[in-house]
Amino acid sequence: MLIDASWRVLHIRHNALGAWLRPGGHLEPEDTTLCDAALRELSEETGIAADLVSPLDDDVPIDIDVHAIPANPHKPEPQHLHFDLRHAFRLREPTTGPLSLQAAEVSGYRWLPSEHITPESLRGRLAHLRG
Repeated sequence: MLIDASWRVLHIRHNALGAWLRPGGHLEPEDTTLCDAALRELSEETGIAADLVSPLDDDVPIDIDVHAIPANPHKPEPQHLHFDLRHAFRLREPTTGPLSLQAAEVSGYRWLPSEHITPESLRGRLAHLRG
């Protein structure tokens, strides 16, 4: 998850699910920590360089979510539960110009105020961290 100076949260349009989600993905063999994996996925999907962001909460996930993922016959992949360990990063500087999206997975982006984030537990955690 990426938060800007106005406490807006970046959302990307995920092609496979046809939904607006926060950047994220799966662990890869080269990832050394969960925070590294989250940062790599953020950079891959948005084009925002890792050195332009910093962890919001000392490399600790700010939230954990478990949800169902539908079957994907193209992979093939059965329906399964997905565990999201949500890490949050702050932009060190405002972005200039459009993001460089990973077109194979992402088809758009938008910034939403943190007060509108779902689920409520995540919104509450962001409010707590904001102070």
